[in-house]
Amino acid sequence: MGLITVSIVKKGEGKMINWGIVGAGRIAHRFCEALAQDSRANLEAVSCRTLEKAKAFQEKHPCNKAYDSFQAVLDDPEIEAVYIALPHLYHFEWVKKAILANKKILVEKPATMNTAEMEEIKDLVKKHHILFMEAMKTRFVPGYQEAKSLVSEGIIGELECLETSFCGKVDYNQNSYLFDIKQGGCLLDLGIYNIAYLDDYFKVPLDTVDVTCKYHDCGVDTYVKAILNFGKQTGIVECAMDRNKENQAVLTGTLGKMIIRPIHRPLDLEVILNSGEIFKYHIEYDHDDFYSEIVHFNDLIENGQVESTIMSLDHSINCAKILEAVREMM
Repeated sequence: MGLITVSIVKKGEGKMINWGIVGAGRIAHRFCEALAQDSRANLEAVSCRTLEKAKAFQEKHPCNKAYDSFQAVLDDPEIEAVYIALPHLYHFEWVKKAILANKKILVEKPATMNTAEMEEIKDLVKKHHILFMEAMKTRFVPGYQEAKSLVSEGIIGELECLETSFCGKVDYNQNSYLFDIKQGGCLLDLGIYNIAYLDDYFKVPLDTVDVTCKYHDCGVDTYVKAILNFGKQTGIVECAMDRNKENQAVLTGTLGKMIIRPIHRPLDLEVILNSGEIFKYHIEYDHDDFYSEIVHFNDLIENGQVESTIMSLDHSINCAKILEAVREMM
């Protein structure tokens, strides 16, 4: 058995990029903590539905302006890039407004509620030459990047099956978007991480989907297990808000398997080969699990690019298609 510790550090350097936050919930706090670690980034403004909340956020994350209007951030000429961290249902609306305001856009996952919305966004950003990226932070975490490299190098042979699990107990809260029938449920909030793995590793179209699910009394899905066939490869998506389970991805190939933990922000990889050899890798974050994504996006801005190759528009469209295929079978 081998134990390998890897640290991949990249310090952001370059011009100052003024950021605005659209929606200042829990995830926006974590984002801003990481944003402060990139020396090119300046948090210029935050917006909430009330000025009181905006000012409270401003106290924790110092910035020049606190707005009680999301549109005010888009109208601010000093802001170059926006992070949209609103509940799922409002992503499409505010991404479109941000495009028309000529802002660079990083939007939380899922970027849209369906494929048609994501395809419309692609058309708009292409038309207006706007940088857009869905904030699928997993792909930028050093541990995930290391896993991709190892699999590409053939450490487990030809990939046959990718089994993913992202589960955790969530107490019912009627005021939470998670329990809103229009945008809630475990598939949209958690399962999108699982689906992003399938999008990244499987390069042939989806053939068939078989789904088992359970629902809360309010109507949202609290457990989903989907078996998806992509040609000769099988993907398994399991997500839940009603139970705990090991949150991991297991990639099985012709020479062995790789276990990635935790699924949404990998730190640990374990490779178990058919030969009996076992290799363990621990790969630390660069600052935290948001930082590498932010550095990548700021790199795109700095280099004048309008699309990421790691989380491209077509990646987001394919994720939306897979998500939609699962939802249609629920």
